[in-house]
Amino acid sequence: MKDIKGRVAFGSICALFGLILAVQIKTVNVTPGGSILSPQRAQRVANELKLLRSEKERLNQELSELESRLKEYEFSEADENLLIKNLNNDLQKFQIMAGYRSIEGPGISVTLEDVVYEPGEPSYLMYNYEIILQLINILNAAGAEAISINDQRYVANTEIYLSSNTIFINGVPTVQPYTIKAIGDPEALEAALNMRFGRLDQLRNYESDYAKATVKKENQVIISRNTKVTNFKFAKPIESTQ
Repeated sequence: MKDIKGRVAFGSICALFGLILAVQIKTVNVTPGGSILSPQRAQRVANELKLLRSEKERLNQELSELESRLKEYEFSEADENLLIKNLNNDLQKFQIMAGYRSIEGPGISVTLEDVVYEPGEPSYLMYNYEIILQLINILNAAGAEAISINDQRYVANTEIYLSSNTIFINGVPTVQPYTIKAIGDPEALEAALNMRFGRLDQLRNYESDYAKATVKKENQVIISRNTKVTNFKFAKPIESTQ
C-alpha cells in the first residue's frame, strides 16, 4: 500500500515538474532570433508571456500542494483516519470534475429562446445551436466550475447535435427555452457573456428578430450530476516506469 501511494504521488510530482519545465522553455523561445517585433506582435508576445508566467505560478502552487500531500501520506501510515480523509477528499474532487456529483454554488443562468416558436417546427436556435456551444466556451474561459444545459450536465464527452428538428444533449432530446447554468464568480461570468461585440451582443443587435437571450446572476445555482455512464474501450492508463 505504501509503495503504491509513493508511486502515485511521485508520478504526479514528476508530471508537474515536466509541465513547469515546458512552460519555462516556451517562455524563453517566445521571441526567437531576437528580431525586432512590430507593436502588434510585441503586444501579443507580452500577453503570451503574462499568461505563461501565470500558468507557471499556478503549476508551482499545485506542485507545492502535491508535495505537502505527499508528506501527509507519508505520516498517515501512523494515522489511518488522515489517510482515509485525504482519499475521500480526492475522490470527491474527481467526482465533481467528472460530473458524478450534484453541486451547488453562486453563478449565472442564461436563457435562450426563439422570438416566435412553434413546438415541433424548425426554429432559428435549432439550426443555429452552435450558439449554445459558443456560450459554453465563453463561460469555461471565464472560469466556470460546472455547466449544465436544460439540467443536462456538460462534461468532457457531452455531445450536442441536431436530429429530426430536435437538439440532443447527452443523448436526451431537449426543447426551448434552452437554459444554461454555470457555477462560478457571477460578476466574472456575467461580464464575459455581456462583452461588447461578443456572441450575446451579436445576438441582441443583429439577430433580435429571431432569438432572444436573458442573463441573470444567481446566489445559488444547483447543477445535477451526470447520469451518463462512460465505459472506456480503447483508452488505457499508462503505467509509470518510475
